[in-house]
Amino acid sequence: MNIKNTLKFIDFESFYAEYNPLTPYGLMNKNRYIVFDQIDELQNQHNLLRETIDFINGHPFDADKIENRLKRIALLNTLNKKNYDTSDIFLVKKLLINFKNIASLLNREMIENLEFEFNSDNLLLFLSPDGENKETFYLSSIYNDELAKLREVISEKHKLLSQIKKERLNEILTKYNLDFRFRDFIVVEENHANTIHTDLVYKEVYDKTSLIIKPVLPKEYFDIHKEKDDLLIEEQKYEQEVLKTISVKILAEKELILSYIQKIERIDILFAKSRLAIKYNMNKPILSNKTNIKLLNGRYILLANKCEKLETVYTPLNAEFDKRTIVITGSNMGGKTMLLKTIGFLQVLTQMGFWVPADEYKTSVFENISYIGEDLSTKVEGLSSFGFEIYNLSETLKDKKKKSLLLIDEFAKTTNSVEAKAIIAAMLKSFSQKETILCFLSTHFMELPQFDEVSFYKMKGLDYTEYQKYYTKEKQYSLSERIKLINSFMRYEIVKTDSKDKSYDAIKIADTLGLNEEIIKYTKEFLGNTQ
Repeated sequence: MNIKNTLKFIDFESFYAEYNPLTPYGLMNKNRYIVFDQIDELQNQHNLLRETIDFINGHPFDADKIENRLKRIALLNTLNKKNYDTSDIFLVKKLLINFKNIASLLNREMIENLEFEFNSDNLLLFLSPDGENKETFYLSSIYNDELAKLREVISEKHKLLSQIKKERLNEILTKYNLDFRFRDFIVVEENHANTIHTDLVYKEVYDKTSLIIKPVLPKEYFDIHKEKDDLLIEEQKYEQEVLKTISVKILAEKELILSYIQKIERIDILFAKSRLAIKYNMNKPILSNKTNIKLLNGRYILLANKCEKLETVYTPLNAEFDKRTIVITGSNMGGKTMLLKTIGFLQVLTQMGFWVPADEYKTSVFENISYIGEDLSTKVEGLSSFGFEIYNLSETLKDKKKKSLLLIDEFAKTTNSVEAKAIIAAMLKSFSQKETILCFLSTHFMELPQFDEVSFYKMKGLDYTEYQKYYTKEKQYSLSERIKLINSFMRYEIVKTDSKDKSYDAIKIADTLGLNEEIIKYTKEFLGNTQ
């Protein structure tokens, strides 16, 4: 489902930025913008979200611990290798430990519904040979007896080398008062360096007046060092054998580990969605096979948040749309576009598996959710705004069998009004005959023809009675004051009407914004309105 234009229309990214999965797997899921179009699958998503929200509210401390564990999960390099290195094994162990800890914090209901059982105790024990069940991994000598013996020899060689070096440095310190215990070389003046004649130190030029003095270690030291290097090469061979053994153990549980990753991804996105549901007091959508929408106190979060910051009133959307094609009229600034954005926002949330910011949202599941209106994407060379609308509409209607939600905002407003009105009337007639289409169309055009399965609604618009109590023509309002005054008395509510309803809020708004009285007067005369 391509909902790119719809996401831009509803400014979805501003909300989506608040959706924060904690694991790399959850973030990859987020970036896929998954939209579900099967009702059973969506029901399952919403029900799991209910259980997660209940768990977070009922077990807040355990929920915090789970989220801390999720933050610690890293992306596995790959599970497609035949042989793993120590960093791969470390990441596998880290995943197992955190998965097991999360499982121990979940209640039985969550474990059963998410199938969050940990069944890799033996593998985790094998990756913790020293008994330390920590998020670390070391290629322990316990894995191989020969490796253990070899490491003992290497350790003895290391101690011997340290002892020989210590003795030589003490000898130099005693004879020449040159202390190399905490440094590899000493810079001394040339005059002083020339007094040191010995095979215990090595000299080289530093600058015009100074020399570098370095300790010379005995031949025995280098002989033993070579022996140690040879042993280290042998140690690597044994370590590779151990890594192969561990790799075989991990590969035997590859499918199980992959299932753990899927479950981590699922619980991660459930927790992230639950946090948003709790923050915004969201509710589970009601899904139906009927192609209509009902909402009670539906909130377009982006506008609601903006109104809260500006300390202005936000009006939630309440409506029950009884037909498949909904025509919405009303003046500019009256909220037609915001109504479409609210519907689009709630529907996208629903079909992406979120709950919705509404006391009730009853809807269907659509295979297409399409916005058709102002071009919000990159302009197509040679294509006008009207042309782009036609192109988008044509693409949307290609597959007649797909159940589609159309959000059409001010269609054809850039072409001539006679043809535009005729096209819109034709669209209404066509859509009214198609059971697979639910369409919301906002328009300025009045007196459109009536068809079955087409309902007309209007935004209440300007409350002119209350507005007149405060608006004084003689007062010199600034532009911002005028806009604020209009918004204060604009009623962003929807009411059912008919195709003959007329609204002249535009004249009142033009008057408030300062259009001269003569033009206002003539406008009213042309409309037959002398108010």
